[in-house]
Amino acid sequence: MGAIAVSKEEEQRINRLCKELRITTKSGLIRTALTALEIKTREERLRSEIQESVRRCAAADREENRELFPAGVAGHGPSR
Repeated sequence: MGAIAVSKEEEQRINRLCKELRITTKSGLIRTALTALEIKTREERLRSEIQESVRRCAAADREENRELFPAGVAGHGPSR
């Protein structure tokens, strides 16, 4: 893979991050950034899968509750 063209501003950002993170090369910074992005992407995908699973389970629970406790059944309403 060849060189990547970056603006002066981007070059400054790269150099600043290299110093801050104590990474000696630009390629090392890119490797670190790729690893961080992969982890973040994996976590976001997992979070999304969990949320979808919770939605499906909640819908199934609501349906099951409707079947078990149909509206209007004597003795199952709120107490007053």
